[in-house]
Amino acid sequence: GIFFTIFFVLNLFIWGERSSGSVPFSTMFIVLGLWFGVSVPLVFFGSYVASRRAPIELPVKINETPRAIPEQPWYARPFLIALIGGVLPFGAAYT
Repeated sequence: GIFFTIFFVLNLFIWGERSSGSVPFSTMFIVLGLWFGVSVPLVFFGSYVASRRAPIELPVKINETPRAIPEQPWYARPFLIALIGGVLPFGAAYT
């Protein structure tokens, strides 16, 4: 939803500049129609089917006592993993 909206707004700016790189409005509305005609009904159908099913029974007994989460090592911190995950592909592509 959000990516389509961003793409649509950016396409409006490109279309306003009369660029040949803009996606035609007919194509945008066809994609929007497919989204509302296929994806949205499938979401409602899936939620209806899931609400009629029995809840999932866990095969093991769950311990209700919360456990302490151990401190993570320096290389497993989310910021560092995101940084490496972003730098690695670009470093491989542009070297």
